[in-house]
This record gives sequence, C-alpha cells and structure tokens, in this order.
Amino acid sequence: MRKILVTGDFDIGKAVFPNDIELIHIRCPVDEQQILNVLPEIHDYILGGPEYLSARLIDRATRLKNVVVMGTGTAGFVDIEYATKKGIRLANTPGMNVKAVTEFTLAMITLCQANVFESIESVKEGTRWIQTPRPSIANFSIGFVGMGAIGSEMATQLHLRGCSNIQYWSRTRKGELETSLGLKYATLIDIVNTVDVLCIHLAGGPETRYLIDEAVLKDANPAIKIFNISSPRIICPVALKKHLCTHPEAFCFIDGYYNEWVDNKGQYEDPHNLLSLPIKSLVVTSHLAAQEQGTINNIFTKAVKQVLEFPVMR
Repeated sequence: MRKILVTGDFDIGKAVFPNDIELIHIRCPVDEQQILNVLPEIHDYILGGPEYLSARLIDRATRLKNVVVMGTGTAGFVDIEYATKKGIRLANTPGMNVKAVTEFTLAMITLCQANVFESIESVKEGTRWIQTPRPSIANFSIGFVGMGAIGSEMATQLHLRGCSNIQYWSRTRKGELETSLGLKYATLIDIVNTVDVLCIHLAGGPETRYLIDEAVLKDANPAIKIFNISSPRIICPVALKKHLCTHPEAFCFIDGYYNEWVDNKGQYEDPHNLLSLPIKSLVVTSHLAAQEQGTINNIFTKAVKQVLEFPVMR
C-alpha cells in the first residue's frame, strides 16, 4: 500500500486521501527520531512541520519518491542537492501565503512600534507602565529587500494606508509598481541608511546568504526597525548583534532563527548570542507568518493534489 507521511499542526479530513493510501500524520514532531521511525516505509511526504529533511533522514527514506513542501522556501526544509541526487521529486506551494504573511507583517510592525512586547514584559515584572504614543504607519519611511509577490502586496497595503515614502531593492526593477504606488528604487545601502522600517521578503538561498552584513549595516539608521520575514540567514548574525548592541534604538524582528526546531536550545545555548538580547532589541518567533488557518488549509489541499498527481513508483 502507498504510504504518505504528513507533518504539521493542522486537522486532516477523513476523505482527503483515497482508500488505497495509508496516511501517517505526525502533527507536532518532537525530534528527528520520531520521523526516522516511519520514513523507511514512506513513499510520499508532505512536509508541513518544522523539521529539515537532511541527508541523514533521506538515507533512511529508502522508498521515498515524492516530497511536497508546504510553502515556498524549499531549501529551508530539504537538502535539495542530496534529495535530487537520490532521485526524489521535489515540489512546493508558491504564492499561496501572500495575504497571510502580509497580514502578519503589518501586525508585527504595529505591535513592535507600539512597544507591545516591552509592555507585556514590564507589566509582568512590575517595573514600568508604558504608554508612549505610537507613530502611525503612514508616517514611516519604509524600505523593502525583495519585491516579489509578498513585497508587492505589502507595498500595496502600505500605500492604501497612506504610506508614501517607500523604497525598495530587488534583483529586478518593478516599473509598474514604481508608477502605480510611487515606489523608489534604491541601492541596499542607501535604503538601510535612510528608512525607519526595513522589511525583508526575499527568498533565502546561497546567493542571498548574509546579503545584509557588517558593510551594509555600517552606516544604517541607528534607530532602524528590521522585520525579517524571510530566511534568518539573509542577515549576518555577527553583524546584526553588533548593530543592535551598539544602537539602543535599533530593533529586529525575525520569524525564524539561525538554529531552529530541535537545534534551538534557547538563549543559554545560543551560538550566535542573539536570543539573550533584551526584547526591546530583538523578538524572534517560530515561523508563524503563514500559519493562518484558511491559508494552511488551502496549501495542504494543493499539496495533496500535487502528491496524488505524482506517478506511483515502487
């Protein structure tokens, strides 16, 4: 019988797969061993959890032929080179998380500018009662690193909210958006040096690794607020720590981290020494941006369709 492994913290209806397919659903994988225990029997894998399909796991997956990543950044969840070498077909679900990620990013910008995380901490500790008026998002100068589907939707939503000072850097210029939204194309360094808020919506990979390094941050706005909703590794951790430690007004939000899932041992075993920074300097979340219920349901439906369209190979 064809066996499909699905990971991810969401419900799966009883009639999703045909009767000749056996479903194994690991809702919240706790470690690699839990996945290793079932991989040798698996033919198809819908990866919607936090795990990374490493060479070690692939070597145990002797029957695995098809993998669908529930999202866009396949490289963040699969050793693509090794999987390809082993003849495993890879697919993902691009473009389906745009509105969810946009909604999340706008919310995080508002929460952070309103000092919400600091307020929570200070109320629990009984140290301060923060009521500093927050600036309107319309008054920010905002820069984008990447202007793909998510960046374009973000820029559109900001424009609708009255934000008129938007700059962007992308590997390709977006003439139509420049005309319709008044976007200004600029170099990465010029953007970092001048904007209040920097939004990173750029695919992670070898070509973008540490794109934002010490040279880029050297003369950055000392009060810049960075929102990285892409691969953490787009920002060099050494450069980021130096910038945050030497500029008390600077801030960074990252949805994800350099060490994730079981590799994340918390602030006391953090090789990058970032997680111990105060909450007014850094906030890190566990890849929550796309986890909107309707979005996940749609992505899973698409992933199932892709798996079922793959030919059965034994």
